[in-house]
Amino acid sequence: MVAPDQGRHLRYEARLAVVCRAVASTEEAPPSLIGTTRNISLGGLQAELPAAPPEGAVEILLRVGERAVTAQGRLAWSHPVPEGTRCGFAFIGMEAGHAAVWEAFVAQQGGPTPRLHGRLAMDLPITCRLRGRPGLEVPGRLGNVSDGGMLVRLPAPLEASQEMDVTLLTAETTRVVSAAVAWGDRAPLPDEGGLIRHGLRFLPPVAEGALRQDLFLARALLAEYLRQTGATPVG
Repeated sequence: MVAPDQGRHLRYEARLAVVCRAVASTEEAPPSLIGTTRNISLGGLQAELPAAPPEGAVEILLRVGERAVTAQGRLAWSHPVPEGTRCGFAFIGMEAGHAAVWEAFVAQQGGPTPRLHGRLAMDLPITCRLRGRPGLEVPGRLGNVSDGGMLVRLPAPLEASQEMDVTLLTAETTRVVSAAVAWGDRAPLPDEGGLIRHGLRFLPPVAEGALRQDLFLARALLAEYLRQTGATPVG
């Protein structure tokens, strides 16, 4: 989806991990805010965060594939939503190397093969409880995750459309999400340690108030990713 950005830049829909924090000052800095972008442009972005961002200059960290992009920005507007705060940021500075990565990604989003969901590569233990097969739990490993699904590695192949509840164990918490098999290899690849790759798509919550399966907004896995990679301090 493409929209005008105040008449200057085109905006493109994209779901990227984003961290916002106040630029260091003499006062104690507020905690970093972890969320997800809704749309992006060369000159800024729109994001959903768990709380209102700090006033004044902010530092914005974005994950673009396997690359980190850091920008300086300012808050243009904000308003509350059920998940926290929706806000718009205008960029006011970005180092040349980061700007090149960002410009290439924005160009890709404006081309014929845009990618809506960003992926975070991480390794976590998981347990899959298969629906329709009572008592059967399959251990495995998480390979990467986006807010649309995840790559997991399991000891045996599963059929397409098999639904399951997946327990993910992070350093801070345990999360259970509902998913279904979108695709799967039939045998392990040479470098997969005997485990078989499966692509899962998230299923929508069925209960009122259930955990949103947008894992960037759930934030637990993004916080774990930042912990594993040491990309930025959280909190």
